[in-house]
Amino acid sequence: MKAKLSGGWRLLIAITGAVVLLGLLSAGVVLSGRSLVIIDNRGETALTLEVVSTVPGDFSWQGDLSAGQRVFRLAKFNASGAVRAVCEDDGGIHRTTGGYVTPGWPHRVDVVAAGCDAVRISAEQLP
Repeated sequence: MKAKLSGGWRLLIAITGAVVLLGLLSAGVVLSGRSLVIIDNRGETALTLEVVSTVPGDFSWQGDLSAGQRVFRLAKFNASGAVRAVCEDDGGIHRTTGGYVTPGWPHRVDVVAAGCDAVRISAEQLP
């Protein structure tokens, strides 16, 4: 004889499955140590930008960002260090260093540029 599950039990099983799946995904992100790097051009002109970790080999990105463009990248930081942005425009080459990341736990690194002479870098450990 087969027992039928009521709608309430099915909903409870579905919610439990979704919570377990989200928990496993979250644990995978935390254990992988991958950090999110967000590079954002909030200026009104295009920028040529290079973003690197101060620890060679940890993270490197370079490219052109049009006005209002945002780029998302995942990075694994293997050693403690900062992030450096190098921006080139008609006024010359501008370098900014900021944010401090540590290995093992994911961080959110924001590189916000409102022009080459106004680049802000911050890093925050994710909860």
